[in-house]
Parts: sequence; C-alpha cells; structure tokens
Amino acid sequence: MKYTVNKIEAAADQLDWAIRLFLDHQAYVPAITLAGAAEEILGEAVINEAAFHKLKNILCEQTGLEEKIISQEYLNKAKNWLKHWKNLKDNETIEIELEKEAIQYIARAMANLVTHDNSVTSETPRYYKWLIDNKKDLINGL
Repeated sequence: MKYTVNKIEAAADQLDWAIRLFLDHQAYVPAITLAGAAEEILGEAVINEAAFHKLKNILCEQTGLEEKIISQEYLNKAKNWLKHWKNLKDNETIEIELEKEAIQYIARAMANLVTHDNSVTSETPRYYKWLIDNKKDLINGL
C-alpha cells in the first residue's frame, strides 16, 4: 500500500517516535538518531532560524571556537557518531551522556517544528511534562 507523505509530516512522525522511545523505553540511541533526522529536515525548512544554527552561533561567540569544532565536537558529535562509519574499527566506542544527548536533539527538532509552522507533535505535551517533572532546571526561564 502506498502513502503520500511530505518531508514535514515525516519529520514530525520521526520526532514523535523519538519521544516515545525516549519516554517509554529509555531507548536513547534510536531517540537520538530519529530526533536528529527530524531536526535536520526541519532545520533545512527554516534555514538560518534552525536551533542548530542559533546554538552554533551563540557557542562560537561565547567560546571563541570555530564553527566546525562547535558543530562536530559538541552539537552533532553523538548523532554523527551513531549515524556514520568512517574509518572506525568494530570495537570503537564513544563516551557520551545518552539521556542528555537525546533531550537536546528532541528539543532542537521541536524548536525547528515550532519555528517552521508554529505546530507541535502529538507527543510534545507529554515530553514537555516529563521535562517539567524531571528536568526542571533545563526549562527555567522558558
């Protein structure tokens, strides 16, 4: 059976599944990759208003580090490592805080969707409630 789906709908679906995996299963790795994919699609839709671009610019200004370093070593390190195989060995590992990484990729995708068309996904209220209940320090001032 064929379906017709556009990129924004696909990204919203990826974001909802990232949230479900995060909240219901603590499956942080697939949550990161799905939220990262949604963030990229939605980020391309909003171009320079994307959460990634705004964060990158702020961090470059605050730290004096080059954009590439901020991008590759801080903002996209987890997602890129999980998605790509470049000259790696089978036993290569990375040390990352999976829950924190998943939280930020989901938040960036959510921000891009709101920027795009001022909408939220069906799982967004549940995710926001989880943040309030569990990570209030992250949302103070929002």
